[in-house]
Amino acid sequence: MAAVKRNPDRLSWMLAALLLLMLSGCASSSTAAAKKPIPGAPNTLPPQWLRTELYLAAVDASEWEAFLAERITPRFPAGFTVFDAYGQWRAPQGDIRRLSTKVVVILHPPTHEAEQAIEAIRKEYCSTFNQVSVLRSTTPALVSF
Repeated sequence: MAAVKRNPDRLSWMLAALLLLMLSGCASSSTAAAKKPIPGAPNTLPPQWLRTELYLAAVDASEWEAFLAERITPRFPAGFTVFDAYGQWRAPQGDIRRLSTKVVVILHPPTHEAEQAIEAIRKEYCSTFNQVSVLRSTTPALVSF
């Protein structure tokens, strides 16, 4: 039987190529797994939803119900959450102002339509109830239904 002549440079190159293939296979399978959400688990993809909170100074109950029905519900018919809160802030004159507040929480995709609807609610609330501003807080949200 004849002896097989080994080329050390070729063997090193083949081992390096094999290692590179193995590592690229690991990376692609872990990337694919990261992109596939687990049912019932929070969304692990880059944020596809936003959580917007609007802090609205409390008004008369019947006026609030009318505003909710006519201005907010038609813009977000899929749903939102409202809860009562109590807050305080320092006025420009330096005095502390305390007030009851309605907080509207809207979970929505980051679309131009949602942005326009939220800004319209803020503007209409200010003009309807003679308010200086409506506090808005928007953050990325990991959502699971």
